[in-house]
Amino acid sequence: MRRLRRTQRRHAKANRRLRRHVVAAGAATALSLAAHGAWADPPTATADKHQIALEADADGDRLTDREESALGYCPFNSDQNENGAPDGAELAIRCAQAVAALPLKADVTHSEQTYKEEWLTFGLETCDVCGQTVNMGFVRIVNPPLGLTVEVPIIAIHYMEHGSFSHAGDVHRGRVEIAKLNRVLGIRFPHEPNAHQLPLDYATAASGQLAPDANDLDGDLLADSEELAAGLNLYYADQDENLVPDGVQLAQRCAEIIDQLPVLEPNSPEAKSVYKVNYMLRGMEWCELCGESVNMGYWQIVDPDSGASIDVPEIARHFMQHGSFSYLSGVHGANRTDVAALLEILGLPAACGGPGGWHHPADLNRDCKVDIEDFAAFAELWMNATEADEK
Repeated sequence: MRRLRRTQRRHAKANRRLRRHVVAAGAATALSLAAHGAWADPPTATADKHQIALEADADGDRLTDREESALGYCPFNSDQNENGAPDGAELAIRCAQAVAALPLKADVTHSEQTYKEEWLTFGLETCDVCGQTVNMGFVRIVNPPLGLTVEVPIIAIHYMEHGSFSHAGDVHRGRVEIAKLNRVLGIRFPHEPNAHQLPLDYATAASGQLAPDANDLDGDLLADSEELAAGLNLYYADQDENLVPDGVQLAQRCAEIIDQLPVLEPNSPEAKSVYKVNYMLRGMEWCELCGESVNMGYWQIVDPDSGASIDVPEIARHFMQHGSFSYLSGVHGANRTDVAALLEILGLPAACGGPGGWHHPADLNRDCKVDIEDFAAFAELWMNATEADEK
């Protein structure tokens, strides 16, 4: 009996120690996460009341954890592209803009073009939040190549314009099928693309010849052959998980590096690292999309260690600034930079933190360091795990 009491006291003492450790770890995690704003509502420019809060939304970005997993987002990071807007709200606005830009079925110009059909009814419904009235019908969106169709109530589009996939009217109330809508629209990322980001099947010659490799399995504006040659992942469009397609990000990074390179003479003995040679001409050309004028010459980018070089027209650098390795002009026509060669000379991608780079398995917050913040991220994931253990 005495031995049993000693055993019970020993177990009780061990349990008290365990509870203290768990509470301390939980407090440290809460403090760390609070410092990073993980539990607070993510910043938003308007704090729009249309953005209905969700129950299963760990980071408060107006996407449920399950929806984020389906989209390839991080369920514990509310602002992956760090632009001050919740990812879900930003994506909803982007989808509303895409729907508004779709042509009606009667206006399509080719058989594989995604279009919309407006099914209007004789009646109105009212938004619960702002009182605006819209038609109580719906919009049908059709993607012929995929054979997919999705129907979205007009009141839902009204809410999407305000950053919410949930909607509440006096007729329709619920939530849009986000994964299906994004698939039909061909949208995954919330960033707003611009006209300079030309598709890979764009003409590579004035005659309209298509690119020899227009295959882009993950839709990141890098051809599969370019990704393989550069050692990138052709199955993952956002390898550093910042919600900017790898091709767009790499093009912009290349333009930044080219701008910072020293300008030297050809075969300069002063060259200690990669440099550029000025081959500008006495003439200007204009961007066919935005009208900006640039010199019609080019930069020669040289790696003195390997002896490799590549010519980059100034108009190509202009398009890279806007996130595209393809470019279009009246002088150089429609063309595309040799992506693999340029990345090799510039030393991209970086070993850590960039597209194609690697992270240590313990670097959970992807900041290229393994420290207490990664422990906090692990604790958060563990504390939010609700699945029952498999027996």
